[in-house]
Amino acid sequence: MWSFNVAKKKILAINWRDIKNPEAGGAELYHHEIFKRLNKRNYEVTFLSHRVKGFPNEEFIDGVRTIRIGNKFLFNFSAHRYVKEHHNEYDLVVENLNKIPFFTPTCLGKTKSLHMVMHFFRKSIFREAFFPIALYVYWMERAVALFYRNRNFLAISESTKEEIDDMGIRYKQIFVVEPGIDTEYFHPTEAKAEPPVISYVGRLMKYKNAQFVIAAMPRLRELVPGILLQIAGNGDFRPELEQMVEQLGIQDSVQFLGRVSEDEKRDLLSRSSLFINPSFKEGWGINNIEANLCGTISLSNNVAGLKDSVIDGVTGLLYENEDLEGFCQKAASVLHDKERLAKLEANAKERALGMSWDAMTDKMQKAVEACLNA
Repeated sequence: MWSFNVAKKKILAINWRDIKNPEAGGAELYHHEIFKRLNKRNYEVTFLSHRVKGFPNEEFIDGVRTIRIGNKFLFNFSAHRYVKEHHNEYDLVVENLNKIPFFTPTCLGKTKSLHMVMHFFRKSIFREAFFPIALYVYWMERAVALFYRNRNFLAISESTKEEIDDMGIRYKQIFVVEPGIDTEYFHPTEAKAEPPVISYVGRLMKYKNAQFVIAAMPRLRELVPGILLQIAGNGDFRPELEQMVEQLGIQDSVQFLGRVSEDEKRDLLSRSSLFINPSFKEGWGINNIEANLCGTISLSNNVAGLKDSVIDGVTGLLYENEDLEGFCQKAASVLHDKERLAKLEANAKERALGMSWDAMTDKMQKAVEACLNA
């Protein structure tokens, strides 16, 4: 009886950072978890990212060949050159348009491609970076509409899809594949703290907006006596946040935990009564779903991405951007209404359980196959 070995389709997946990068975050987790699973199916995946001191230029991570070239600041040029020289070795190039695009359509030849968008910074970049750098990132994003016409796109949320449309990008096809989650790992590990703890987990960058939650604490302490804010994560903006806590005189109500392990994060999300996500800009908000699996709802800023990961009034709550009093009233109201809080927690957990990485990889595979067969 005849048997045939079907050659695996080769995919080059480009992202600024790989999962081992010390600065890896949600975008890298998404990229790694989905493509390592595709690599176990009928595909051969290669990761391309920038070099990191102390890491080899090439290694296998979870079975996926990982190539590191160029440096942190000029990786867009290095990646473009690599694609120009090697695109014929791959059936599909998947480019993550996170931060600065690589403009691969100018050097792909006949190789097929898929262009992933976590989110566009757009004008929010001016809150985070110095003006010359912010302007550079802003115009690089605007150039996507010019250089990526009639290409296949993938967004990680409906809000990001709307952004792509809003920027005037004329795409060939567009797919939506939300981030997945380890539904077995994330579960409640601690009882809810009393008095209540609210938490923030993420990089301490200006656009992540942890300063908003700190500013709300004096008012929250009036509405919910004894409430404690625990902040997990590090970043360039931490000194300013610590100074803000001192200036407000709320050192006894705010704790900085620094960078925490996954187990410590799970414990924090479990003991929290509310997880706060105040970011000005996100593609999705994976921490919201992690919190949901740990039995905790999110109170998030009503902005693109976060309004996709939180269904307002069903799996959590949304507050209007920069509305400090509205935020405090919503937080206090649900913390004082245990019956309503329990219902939201149950809804959130039920939804989150359907968002495993395997389920999201199934969606990504359909997108990949559509691109390969177009």
